[in-house]
Amino acid sequence: MRPDLIRDLFEKEKSYWWHVCRREMVSSLLAEQNPGTLGLGVDVGCGTGYTATVFESKWRMVGVDLSSEALQFCRSRGLRRLCQVDVAGFSLPFKNESFDLVLALDVIEHVEDDIHALTECRRILRAGGTLVVTVPAFMALWSPWDESLGHKRRYTLAELVGAFRRAGLSVKKSTYIFFLVFPMASLIRRAKWLIQKDPASYSSDFIPLPRVLNSLLLRTGRLEQWLFFKLNLHFPFGLSVISIAMKEYPSTSHS
Repeated sequence: MRPDLIRDLFEKEKSYWWHVCRREMVSSLLAEQNPGTLGLGVDVGCGTGYTATVFESKWRMVGVDLSSEALQFCRSRGLRRLCQVDVAGFSLPFKNESFDLVLALDVIEHVEDDIHALTECRRILRAGGTLVVTVPAFMALWSPWDESLGHKRRYTLAELVGAFRRAGLSVKKSTYIFFLVFPMASLIRRAKWLIQKDPASYSSDFIPLPRVLNSLLLRTGRLEQWLFFKLNLHFPFGLSVISIAMKEYPSTSHS
């Protein structure tokens, strides 16, 4: 990722509505699947580290990233369990069954072989452990933003669920997210694309917002979460896909 985009992430991921809503969605899914469960977790593609610091309150988190600049920002947040890894190749330097939780938030779309990436996540998970993945949705939304971030693809929900199953993971819950903001965000992205065509200079899609608008979008995201968790509404589309899966315990045969 470009250094300017890494700094932009560092400055925004704590309070920018998109980052907050994604983080809260992950937290709610984990609370639903693992109430009260603590353990060792790893944030693969941890970026500048704010998500890892949030989950540090319940899990002992390890941060993994490709970028030395991003890991330096992690250190400035007080994170110490950090590891620089070639995430693009996705060979993780951990023993089998090392972690109770693996987060791969907007990561596997950067990898040529996403099934290998998910298989590696499964390998380092303990039996009964949990994997949470988020990815950008729909190739129809492809733009220079994706190219500037180094994406290889965007996903439908069915494609992500299929990838989980091919990697031997048991999917517990999946949905599109950022459904309510989809029309507005799609229009803004299309308008930007008409003006900025070069990925090398394409500005962040996390455009600066007045505090009031950021707060309104945050409330919209929380309404969406309420609809999903309280009314069990599954959205037909969105800007991203989220899935939570488990590594099942080995089956035992009885003679």
